[in-house]
Amino acid sequence: MALNIDLMKQKLANSQNKNAGKNSGTKWRPSEGDQTIRILPTKDGDPFKEFHFHYNVGKNPGIMCPKKNYGEHCPICEFASTLWRDGVDNNDDQTKNAAKKLFARKRYYSPILVRGSETQGLKIWAYGKLLTKLFSDMFLTLIMAILLLPRPAPILY
Repeated sequence: MALNIDLMKQKLANSQNKNAGKNSGTKWRPSEGDQTIRILPTKDGDPFKEFHFHYNVGKNPGIMCPKKNYGEHCPICEFASTLWRDGVDNNDDQTKNAAKKLFARKRYYSPILVRGSETQGLKIWAYGKLLTKLFSDMFLTLIMAILLLPRPAPILY
């Protein structure tokens, strides 16, 4: 069996280009200006998926928290809690602030289609709790408006 030098060169080039294929084009962020999106339904009926991540840990952009997401042991949560207790016991605001930076934070994800760019396929939109509250308020207001619409009286024969 011979070595495929071209394939090896391609793998090397891909490994050196750190951003290539990282999100495979599935993540979406709103750009400046107006965009119209459609939030797609999911199998369980909840298009707003909640996950917890730890930030400020090494050079990682974010580490999924096994404790908050799956109920498993999380050494980062354990360390952050120990750090927090130490800061409280010693009345040390700097230690408490360091612990706060390590606590898991919520992020929400929704499958979407970008109107006008449907050929690009499904995208995943990541956002924080502020937008989630805004969406919830909008949907609840809309549902209540629909429920409170006057209905014609039923015709009985």
